[in-house]
Amino acid sequence: MTVDTELTWDRGAPLDPEFVDTEAKAKAELIRGDFTRWEQPGGAFVLREELTGHPERLFLFRLPDGRSYAGCKTISDLVVDHDMPGVFCSKVFWFNVVGLVDTVRTSDSDARIVFLPLDEDARRAAFDAITPTTEIVHPFAKQRDPGKEKTSPADGWKVSAERAEFLGIGEEHIRRYTRELFAERFAGLTEDVLAYDPACSTGRFLADFASLNPKHIRTVGQDLSKDMVSFASAHLEQVHHGDAMHPAVTPGSVDILFSRFLNSEVVSTAVARQILPKLVTTLRPGGVLVLLGHSPVLLDVPDLLDAGLRVLRTTARSGDHLFQYYVCELGG
Repeated sequence: MTVDTELTWDRGAPLDPEFVDTEAKAKAELIRGDFTRWEQPGGAFVLREELTGHPERLFLFRLPDGRSYAGCKTISDLVVDHDMPGVFCSKVFWFNVVGLVDTVRTSDSDARIVFLPLDEDARRAAFDAITPTTEIVHPFAKQRDPGKEKTSPADGWKVSAERAEFLGIGEEHIRRYTRELFAERFAGLTEDVLAYDPACSTGRFLADFASLNPKHIRTVGQDLSKDMVSFASAHLEQVHHGDAMHPAVTPGSVDILFSRFLNSEVVSTAVARQILPKLVTTLRPGGVLVLLGHSPVLLDVPDLLDAGLRVLRTTARSGDHLFQYYVCELGG
């Protein structure tokens, strides 16, 4: 199959300049600690988003001292500087932390977090106190229509050289962190291991990981999109066309599995919870499952524990930012 690199991807309409300007101003206000935008007439401070708007920007985390914090993502520099489609990326910065959680509530149409604002020192301290096992949760899935979560097309995503480049830019920091985190474990291997990506997209992520030890890391990809399968075949040893609900590998054969699709705007939360046990069956005892992605992960620690996994970490720290990065192990 030959992929038409010019016609197979409709990039969509660019962001409204007025929206970008509003987002840039909101970011600047958070950096300088101005919460006026979120103050209600009665004096309460409220993060509120329509479920069909941008509820995925809201996040929560709890520190070991038991205090819960609220956060609000701001427009990504990748969008502003590289004209990348979307609004947010996986990165969380200190200024995205806004304060202590008072109440959390949803309605048929919106999500609301009432918070107690903190000063810059307290916000930075909370951000710095986030550990690799502090879970950053995005509790509100984005809806395409009221009551229906936004998901990818039934036959998967189209691809082009341009789209592949944008996808690569959006995950550059995640690929780098993955290589650094797993270098000690995989770079010195003297026997073959199997690395599997059940929604491999362009194949670049798995191929980049395999560069740690190309002689012994065997790569198997799978994707719902025929276009992606064709594109990824140039980078991976095997690529299968199919739904991740039906893994293309032998049960109990995988040493490390990367999931970058059990995420907001890709599948629904219900489907993510259905697919997870299927993926777990592919792992050998002691095998590793990594959940990550450009958009928020739809699963949380209780889901992973219920699937028989041991959760080793939930959050990655790299330089001045954090992002969701779940590392789990089967057995033990």
